[in-house]
Amino acid sequence: MSGTLLKEELLQLDNKRRSIMRDIEEAMTFLNSTPVGLRGSLVDSEGFPRDDCDLYAVRRARHTVNCGHNDLKSIEATIHEKLSQLHEECRGEAEEQMQRDKMKKKSEDDQRRRDELKQVMSSKEPFVRVVDVATGSPAEEGGLICGHLIVQYGDVDAEKVLEGGFGEMARVTSSYEGQMLRVWVRSPSDDDCGGARELFIVPQRWRGEGLLGCTFEPMKLN
Repeated sequence: MSGTLLKEELLQLDNKRRSIMRDIEEAMTFLNSTPVGLRGSLVDSEGFPRDDCDLYAVRRARHTVNCGHNDLKSIEATIHEKLSQLHEECRGEAEEQMQRDKMKKKSEDDQRRRDELKQVMSSKEPFVRVVDVATGSPAEEGGLICGHLIVQYGDVDAEKVLEGGFGEMARVTSSYEGQMLRVWVRSPSDDDCGGARELFIVPQRWRGEGLLGCTFEPMKLN
């Protein structure tokens, strides 16, 4: 049962409890105005019904008090049970909300890191251009197209190529055979605005040559 329904039930129970308490209070006020009160005898010393009070009204008021006390015990026990359920429900809802907040924060943090990484990659100098992509090749399946400018290939970027040469790309390709390789590319097309985009390619054996099925053209590096 949801916390809202439990709260509605508790409100109804509390209203009923207050109504019973009012009835008991009114009955006790009447009984206290009589010579017998709640516990006094309804017969005189000779065993005859008393004639100094309305015995029917007294019995009815006593019944209201006695039944009211029993009803109060039952209602208060139910209220206690519902309050325990509400406590558990609220705690569960609080934990769920905390989990949602945690997931939202993680998603926001992940998005911020992706945005920061994209900004870094977009500022990098491209070092090779894709000039040919074979149909059905791992490169095509990974999203590479002719004209893509590669700014990061695994751990290889323009700076690493300047240090170790373009053979670094072959090293990375071989080491990632059968595994997902992260590649950042830029497109000279207007709709991409020159921003870097992340691709995932799995170098592997296929019906064509090599592990990628594409051709790169080295670019002049500064």
